[in-house]
Amino acid sequence: MFKTKRNIYMLYFYIFFAQLFFDRALWVIYLGDRGMTFGQIGLLEAFLHLAIVLFEVPTGMIADLYGRKVSLVIGNVFSILYGLFMMISGTFSMFTLAFLSMGMMVTFHSGAEQAFAYDTLKNENREKDYTKVIGSMTALALLSLSLAKFLGGFMADISWGWVYGTTIFTHVLALIPLFLLKEPEREKTEDIGGRWYNQWVHQFKLGLVVWRENSVIHRPVVLFILASAVMVIIVFYGQEYFIQLGYSSVVVGAVFTVEGLLGVVMAKIAYRVEKRFKFFNILYYGLGLFLLFFILFIFAMDWAILLSFLFLAQLLSLFEPIFSSFVQDLLKSNVRSTFFSLIGLMESFIIMISFPVFGFTVERTGFTSGFAGLLVIFVMAYSLSFKNLERVDAKSFPLKGEALFSSLCFTAGFR
Repeated sequence: MFKTKRNIYMLYFYIFFAQLFFDRALWVIYLGDRGMTFGQIGLLEAFLHLAIVLFEVPTGMIADLYGRKVSLVIGNVFSILYGLFMMISGTFSMFTLAFLSMGMMVTFHSGAEQAFAYDTLKNENREKDYTKVIGSMTALALLSLSLAKFLGGFMADISWGWVYGTTIFTHVLALIPLFLLKEPEREKTEDIGGRWYNQWVHQFKLGLVVWRENSVIHRPVVLFILASAVMVIIVFYGQEYFIQLGYSSVVVGAVFTVEGLLGVVMAKIAYRVEKRFKFFNILYYGLGLFLLFFILFIFAMDWAILLSFLFLAQLLSLFEPIFSSFVQDLLKSNVRSTFFSLIGLMESFIIMISFPVFGFTVERTGFTSGFAGLLVIFVMAYSLSFKNLERVDAKSFPLKGEALFSSLCFTAGFR
């Protein structure tokens, strides 16, 4: 029990320091100050997600094959590199290195933190506490980000060097609790022999087997991927959108601070919502509310736009711990990070395509038309996937998992 508590507490400390990106609400403004256009900013974000698409699954397999702690340490090193490159960059090529570093950081962290927490609890037969713990982790991450956003606005008024220098310092501190973590015991993938890449191919196939054999997770995964991708676009382009509405960088930082603090509350109460309502009721009612506030975000007055943005963000903050718990209960320890990396791969592929397209679109048509088009694409993409799921489930043939991944790739423009 003591080891479990120490692991969870050290994980909390690590998450707090690891989420202190003081440019989170301001990086679009920073790039603009450095002469980047919206199109170039979109391309930089696309490079970030290209790194995720290329390395998401391999790094997830590293966490499952060689340990979650190893994955987290490497990811944190890339966080430090991101801060360094952003601080010294002044050209598009140097900013590209910064965003590729951020992408690599995301891939090494993706799934590893959740898998570490779940396996730590599983060793003490406390899996039922996972939603509460992951909610606390999410809340702590949001609290840390909120603090970073708030302080980042004041730092930026002094110097951008303060923003990125402090980011580097805090991520060096994040290495301390990582080294104090003890890797929990977990089920390991059998050694199939041969060269190392044979083992990696086998690990990838195990992830696809999870998808194929658990049709109950198909619709939640599709909705989570699409909603997360949409919110990434809204959050990051929303920085400049609010500036164009007449708000200062300090006010923008304050808005994102409030968004983060409200997210803390949502993440902390997620386990209570999970106990009270059935998962699929949460899923479908949440989808209805997401569409409602998305419409208000596009067409409402200035103050209502801000409120709609806050509500949209809270829906995802509430759903994410519940979604993670729902999926984790269906996974074995040797494939946890791999499967969540597959989810991250699809999400990042969609963002990689849509983020620069959205940037070029708003340059020509404005934010209102851009967000309206994003809403239409979201509805069409989910509806298309939903219909494909119904058709696949009706046929009930063995490859229905791969069929949905194919339909989602088709929706994202992969073919």
